Amino acid sequence: MERKITLKYIMMMIAIILVFSSIFYVIAKLVSSSDILSFDNTIIDFIQSYISEDLTIWVERVTFLGSVSFITTAILIITILLLWRKKYALAIFFITANGLGALLNKLLKWFFKRERPDILPVIIEKGYSFPSGHSMGSLIFFGSCAYLCIHIVKSTGSKIIAYIIACLFIVLIGVSRIYLGVHYPTDVVGGYSIGIAYSAICILAFRLYEFRTKR
Repeated sequence: MERKITLKYIMMMIAIILVFSSIFYVIAKLVSSSDILSFDNTIIDFIQSYISEDLTIWVERVTFLGSVSFITTAILIITILLLWRKKYALAIFFITANGLGALLNKLLKWFFKRERPDILPVIIEKGYSFPSGHSMGSLIFFGSCAYLCIHIVKSTGSKIIAYIIACLFIVLIGVSRIYLGVHYPTDVVGGYSIGIAYSAICILAFRLYEFRTKR
């Protein structure tokens, strides 16, 4: 019975990887087209129509949660806590998934070399735009944090709450990048899609490791 469940799980994860990798591929092929640029600009105009001084303060706080400095610090703290609780495999999974994910984002940005939007930027960011590092990084980080809860937290309700909170942060950080004028919406969606595919690969690899060590 366990092997059947494992096979179904593997097939489901492979399907997720293929679907979201395909979504990323399609977006990446279309990022320079006029239709996509028109769509991006329409979404940017809509979101930036709500710009105000008070809201910008909160949006900048939200976007900080997807920054390299915050995520790096949080990864170190969480990894130390995992090691302290002798969750060595989870610690390796957590730091490896996030570390290699950051490297993947850098490589993708260098490959596509998409310039950032210049439509009313609220803040100034350096580097290339596609895929969004904040969006991809926050999805991998908060997603892996929620995944840790599956192994550490016993309450089903707490696990569900952890995933809801993770999804909320991921979405808000993505929207904040559009609001601040430093990313196109397709940068954010591209970051999410490749982030989901990459996270699924990491989780599948970890589950296969768990399965082999428990046999």
